[in-house]
Amino acid sequence: MVCFNAYGGMKTLFPTLIKWVGLAGEKLHRQLCDEIRTIVRAEGGVTLSALDKMTLTKSMVYEALRIEPLVPFQYSKAKENLVVNSHDAAFEIKKGEMIFGYQPFATKDPKVFEDPEEIVGHRFVGEGEKLLKYVYWTNGREIYDPTVENKQCPGKDLVLLLSRVMLVELFLCYDTFTIEAGTLSLGSSATFTSLTKVTGI
Repeated sequence: MVCFNAYGGMKTLFPTLIKWVGLAGEKLHRQLCDEIRTIVRAEGGVTLSALDKMTLTKSMVYEALRIEPLVPFQYSKAKENLVVNSHDAAFEIKKGEMIFGYQPFATKDPKVFEDPEEIVGHRFVGEGEKLLKYVYWTNGREIYDPTVENKQCPGKDLVLLLSRVMLVELFLCYDTFTIEAGTLSLGSSATFTSLTKVTGI
């Protein structure tokens, strides 16, 4: 957690997450409060088991990462000849050529995601989990685990865990909030404009 990569990542991640949860509005906040508080009460606290049962909370984290990947630009040299396919075309890339990817082309693809520019908190709940294979935020598909061979972010699981913990702690203390969203040179900013304290658990 003390290395630059983690520090830089979290410094970009948390404002982005708060921005999109804030912009999603009070209706989603109430749904998150209900899920989080019900499960925490049933589990006797914030535990890994409790976090795993929070499907809407998990979905909201994935949705924030989908709509605004933390590192939208990826590049590499092709290690072998390959063909990259889109919905309606194929592109031949020769070994040694530079490949550049812009992740929002995939994560906001209207042929995959309904209302791709809108924040939909429950997008990845239930059958929606199948869409996780189209979420690229870790230098690879969300459904893949990091390995030595695939250059995927080794902190991927930690990022997801800390994001969920942040939302859980936020909605255990507050019912809803509003923000003013902004843009920084690296990512987003979110300034709280109001916080409504918990009215009862």
